[in-house]
Amino acid sequence: MSDSISKPEPLVCDQCGMDKPQIQIDHPFKKEKRWVSCACECEVKAREEFKRDQEAKQKRIRIDKALKLSSAMDDIKSMTFKNFILRDGAKEARDEVVNAVKDFDNRGKLGVFIFGETGNGKSHITASGGNALIKRGYSVIYITEKDLFSRLRATRNFNNSESFQEIMSACLDADLLIWDDFMSSQRLSNDEKDWTFQIINGRERANKPIWMTSNITPQEFEGEDIAYRLDDKGRTWWRIIGNMNCVLNTAANYRKSKAMSRALGISVEEYEKQV
Repeated sequence: MSDSISKPEPLVCDQCGMDKPQIQIDHPFKKEKRWVSCACECEVKAREEFKRDQEAKQKRIRIDKALKLSSAMDDIKSMTFKNFILRDGAKEARDEVVNAVKDFDNRGKLGVFIFGETGNGKSHITASGGNALIKRGYSVIYITEKDLFSRLRATRNFNNSESFQEIMSACLDADLLIWDDFMSSQRLSNDEKDWTFQIINGRERANKPIWMTSNITPQEFEGEDIAYRLDDKGRTWWRIIGNMNCVLNTAANYRKSKAMSRALGISVEEYEKQV
């Protein structure tokens, strides 16, 4: 800061050689103005670029961390909306996830729950949405229920490469958690029920969404018994349903249709019309 009220000679920027801009400000202790030199435009630009680089680096770290935890399924990385074969009964589920991707920033904790017959494209739809979000810089974990519980149980081993806290923190910190084959176990242990509640509750409090796929039937979804498979009061189930748009995918089992059509020497479309 200059001691003179008159405008001083400008400082020269070391980066670009141009004069730094000057402004007058009020003296903090005296009733007078003082001239100060501001950061050069190139310095401001460099700081902004550095900030963007640091933010991008942190995003990459979060994405890599999420991908490390994701189930080791190479095929899910190639799944997109473009290579998804839209079949009768799957449009509503596909459109729900497409909209969830488009409006991701504004949806908060609102998730997606897609249920229906096994092999009918639920996983492809959610994986497509997750891959689209990863390309936009979001951290996404895609994990099957069986893999999640298996890895959490494995943390009890002294020499396990992952700690319980690492897995749980990743599930809570990721921008999106895709939980595939939810409730695939007919009976959950007390630990598995507790882990489920921790993740559901933690992400709800953090205002972060979960996308779930499940093979439960419409009858199970509407019944009373399913709520008590997760805890004796049904609180976990109703918390899940209350925070998600639930969609029934009525498409047929594509894997079955593909196998049967091959055996009969007809197309998948022809086979599905017959059944």
